Amino acid sequence: MNAVKFRIQFGFVAAILAVVFCSAAIPAFAQRQYTVEKAATRAANERVKAKTVARTAPSKGLLIILLNPKVAGKVTVKNAKGQILTEGEADDTGQAEFQLARGQIYTVEASAPRFSNATNTSRPLASQTAVRVDLTAQTASIKLRGLPLNAQIFIDETLRATVSDKEANGVLEVENVSPGDHKILIRHPEYNDYTDRLEKLEAGVAVTFGRISLVRVAKLNIQGPADARVMIDGAVLGRINANGSVQIDYELEKATEHTISVELLGYQPWAQKVTLEPGPRTIAVKLDPVVTAAGLSDLFDSLVQWNAPSSWKITGDAKNKLLEVKGPQLGWLKDVTYRDFKANFTITLPDGKGASWAVRADKEGRNYYLFHLSGPNSTTHTPKRFYTYLVKDGGTPQEVSTPIPLVADLDTKSSYTITVTVRDYTIKHTITSNSSGQEDDLGIWTDTSNTKDKFLFGTFGFRAFSNEVFLVDELHLCIGECLDNK
Repeated sequence: MNAVKFRIQFGFVAAILAVVFCSAAIPAFAQRQYTVEKAATRAANERVKAKTVARTAPSKGLLIILLNPKVAGKVTVKNAKGQILTEGEADDTGQAEFQLARGQIYTVEASAPRFSNATNTSRPLASQTAVRVDLTAQTASIKLRGLPLNAQIFIDETLRATVSDKEANGVLEVENVSPGDHKILIRHPEYNDYTDRLEKLEAGVAVTFGRISLVRVAKLNIQGPADARVMIDGAVLGRINANGSVQIDYELEKATEHTISVELLGYQPWAQKVTLEPGPRTIAVKLDPVVTAAGLSDLFDSLVQWNAPSSWKITGDAKNKLLEVKGPQLGWLKDVTYRDFKANFTITLPDGKGASWAVRADKEGRNYYLFHLSGPNSTTHTPKRFYTYLVKDGGTPQEVSTPIPLVADLDTKSSYTITVTVRDYTIKHTITSNSSGQEDDLGIWTDTSNTKDKFLFGTFGFRAFSNEVFLVDELHLCIGECLDNK
C-alpha cells in the first residue's frame, strides 16, 4: 500500500509489569506505540503511467483504473448493457489495467476494505484511457500481532475476533471498526487481560499495534465477605468487593503451590495451601466471626447496648423500666456476635396484638430468623399462634414453618417469660405465664435450607411484625454451660 505513515504515543497510565497482576484494582491502560496507515490521495492532475507493456491487437485499448485513495481493491468492468466483461484486483497503489475493445464506454465498479463501493464510467476507450474511481472511507481496521491461540479481541465489550491456528503469534486483523473512540480488550483464560484505548479513530485508516506480550497467570475468583483482604504467600493483592468476590491475576508459568489467606476484622482468619496453575480458578472462602466470649443482661435503663430505631423508647417507672417496641424496623444488640446461646426475656402485650424477636441477626440487621407470637387481638395473624420467618437482605419476612397453636392463654394484663435456646441449626422456644406459672412448649425448629450456614452467627433483637406494640423487661443472654440447664 502506498500510504502516509505516522506514529501516535498513548498518554495513558503505564501498565504495571510486576510479579502479580491484580485486576481488582482500577484497570491500567498500556502505554504503547501503534502505527496509523492512511492511504494517500491522488492529485487532480496526477500523471498516469501504464504498467502494461504488451499489446494483443490493434483493436484493443488499455483501460487504466485508478482508485482514489491509493488502496488495493477489487474492480469489475461492465459494458453498456451492464454485462460483466472482466474482474480483477487493483494493486496496493490502487491501479488496475485491462485490455478491452476500443471505442466502447465501460462502467467500472470498485470496492476496498474500509471504503464504500463506488462506480464511474469511462470515456470511449482509445489506445490508453484512464478512469478514476473515488472511494469514500467508512470504517477502519486494527492489526494485532503476537497473540496466543484462542485469545479473544473485544472492542467496546463486543467480541470481534478469536485467534486461530494460522494467526497464533502472527498477525490478526479486525475489519469494519467504526470511527471514533474505542476500548480494546484482549482476553485469554491463561493470560492476563490487556486493555488499551483508541481515540479519534478516523475512517479509512489501518492501525497496527506493536507486538503485545501477554503474561501467563492464574485467573483467580476469590469469593467471601465484602472488604476482606486477600493475600498470596503473605502479599496483599486485593480486597473482596461489595458483591462478594474479587478477581486476581497471579503470574506463574506452571503449576506451583501457594498459600492463600483471607482476613477481615471481626472474623477468624482463613488460610489454605493450594496448587495454582495458569487458567481460571474459583475459591470460595467462609470466615467465621469472632464470637463474643460472655453473655449479657439488660434491665433497660437505657438503649446504650442497642442499635435502636427511633420508634423505640424506654418507659415504665423509676423502679421498673421497660423497653417499648414499636414499628417494623429491627433493633439489635450491637458489638456482640453469638453462635449458640440462651436468651430469657419478659414480654407484655398491652394491645394484645403480639410480639416479635430476631435471632442471629447480622451486623447490618438485614439477615436473621424472625419469630412472631400473635396475641389474642392480632389483626395480621391467626390469634394465639407462634410463627417462624426468615429475613434475607432486608426483604419481606418469608414464613418457613407451620404456625404452632398456643396452649396457654394470652391476655393484655399478664407478663410472659420467653426462653430461646439456640444451638447449631436448631432453635427452641418456651413461654411461661408469670401469673399462672403455666409453661407452653413452642417446639424446636431446625433450619434445613441450603442457606443455613449463613445464619450460624449473629446477634439478638426485637421488632414489631406490623402494627403491634409490646413491652420487654429483663433480657438475659448466656452462653456455655447455661445451654445445658433448663
